[in-house]
Amino acid sequence: MTSTPQTKNAITIFAIVHDDVPKSTSETIYADYFQPLVSELESFTERKVHVVFSGGKPYSNFDYKGKDTTKTLRRWETLGHEYLVEMRKEGFDTDLLTKVILVTNDMLNAREAGVALVWAPTNAGTFAIASLASYSTVGHEIGHLLGAKHEDSQVQYNGWWAETYMIPERDIIRSNAYAFSPANRQNIKNYLAKKD
Repeated sequence: MTSTPQTKNAITIFAIVHDDVPKSTSETIYADYFQPLVSELESFTERKVHVVFSGGKPYSNFDYKGKDTTKTLRRWETLGHEYLVEMRKEGFDTDLLTKVILVTNDMLNAREAGVALVWAPTNAGTFAIASLASYSTVGHEIGHLLGAKHEDSQVQYNGWWAETYMIPERDIIRSNAYAFSPANRQNIKNYLAKKD
């Protein structure tokens, strides 16, 4: 008798595109902002990563700008739970590996391009907001939702200095590595191991 390997649960990312994202940007949003992240996650998690794009009010016109990002995240969490109820009614499985991210054109305020609501002890969560101000912001916030940490980020050298996804503040002189550091890969694997 042969045993079949257990299939690991997939990661599902619901990406709600805000109304302020121009149509021209929306047309390439997967290739420009999500595809590198999906490839990176699938390369070391041994899981499929599905990105489901959606929109529509009241989600796509959520008022995300302001100085108090904690309050904004709490409001987004409440709305996000309503969104997940709708997705379940439409037949989607919204298990523990489901993440919901609002993708915006603009930054939340003058200093913050994205935020994620994470909880102890896993330092992971379900809801985030990420602007398209940088090609790495979406990956950075999804990384937070999967247990990656700022302190485990790296600047790697591959002919030029490149920042991994979890660098807390971007330096415009460096490029994007479009990867997680080895330590953050392990953080994500540790988080995922508890979800099967």
